[in-house]
Amino acid sequence: MQVILAFAVLGLLLIGGGWLLRPMAPARLRGVRSGAVVVLRPPRWRNTILAAMAVGPTLLVLVVAMTAARQKGMGPTGVAVVAMTLAAGLAVSAYFLLAERKMQVRVDERGVVRVDPFRQKGIAWGEVETIAYNGVSRWFYLTGPGGVRLWVPENMAGIGDFAEEAMARLRPEVLSADPVTREAIEQLVAETRAEDEADGKAKA
Repeated sequence: MQVILAFAVLGLLLIGGGWLLRPMAPARLRGVRSGAVVVLRPPRWRNTILAAMAVGPTLLVLVVAMTAARQKGMGPTGVAVVAMTLAAGLAVSAYFLLAERKMQVRVDERGVVRVDPFRQKGIAWGEVETIAYNGVSRWFYLTGPGGVRLWVPENMAGIGDFAEEAMARLRPEVLSADPVTREAIEQLVAETRAEDEADGKAKA
């Protein structure tokens, strides 16, 4: 019975989490400014949901292991495997909980910097070698010298600022290399300016 309940909870987590994490446009195309830097952040609670989804399989392993231990016992190898699995699951959950607080993308006239829980990496606009847009996952993918790769999700508040800087500062040959990506950037720029205009009318 415990195993059945554990599978049911896991199924609900996967279904509910998948629905909550479906690709969506950000609530605001403008980001929060810190001086000359625009700070892009993912939707609130997104990484917390991912942390909860990572806990589900971990709890399932624990329930199955406890059931097996009561029925047949568990040798040292089994205990070690279960312990490593639980540790890995908890580590993934901890990572996403940290990401809820720390993950951001910082954009200014010099370039783009992505900050993750344990590292950060950036690319200057003039050093971007390629930029591509994934319309399914809805993110921009930039490459730079030395194999640098950087993802900027479209659902981040401030993606309009990113698009404006990309349009203004990417080398023309990079920007024009992929018509689909250029069109996505131009559309975001147009939507951002429409949002600015609507905000101006609302304040007036």
